[in-house]
Amino acid sequence: MAYLIIEHLEKLGEWVLLEYKHASEWWGDKLIFTNVLPEEREELAKLGGVISQSVTEFPFDRSKMIILDPFAEEELKPEDIEEDTIIVVGGILGDFEFTGKTKKFITSKIEGAKARNIGKVQFSIDGSAIVAKLIAEGRRLEEIEYEEHPTIKLDEFSEITLHYAVPKLEGKLLLTPGLIELQKKELGYEEDISDEELIEFFEGKREL
Repeated sequence: MAYLIIEHLEKLGEWVLLEYKHASEWWGDKLIFTNVLPEEREELAKLGGVISQSVTEFPFDRSKMIILDPFAEEELKPEDIEEDTIIVVGGILGDFEFTGKTKKFITSKIEGAKARNIGKVQFSIDGSAIVAKLIAEGRRLEEIEYEEHPTIKLDEFSEITLHYAVPKLEGKLLLTPGLIELQKKELGYEEDISDEELIEFFEGKREL
């Protein structure tokens, strides 16, 4: 089975860690994190191999590397991937549109590696890892289901819309485990707010 490298390019916050954990569930001991700071090493070592150097600096066999880059001209196919292939995903949180960070920070710095896209939609880090795994197992890109900008209900009255696509398997949305709980936490759902505090908030006398 091929290897997956995540070139870590973000602060290791709660959201990023949830996505990394999900990617680890899919890739197991074939997952490697590169560009890891010393203080992040212990946490990421629970999820996969850890290398402090950037993938752009480490002496991997570049002829075996495939970089998942949205701006690549060719799409990733099962026949691109062999047992010793190294698939590289940028550990970059998505924006509302492609920003070219993968090309800037990874693709342009690794001469001799192949670059492939996984479609015209934007996936999260773990979503990209899942799509890569499914293709490595023999599926073609057009056979992989996904939902673009899915709306997730937080409770009876509230919902959020994700600004990226989420892969599906057998009709099931492969959402990052723990993401809904994190969103609730960030929106203050776990706080016990009194009526008096709410009134003061709307009067501009306090922050929640």
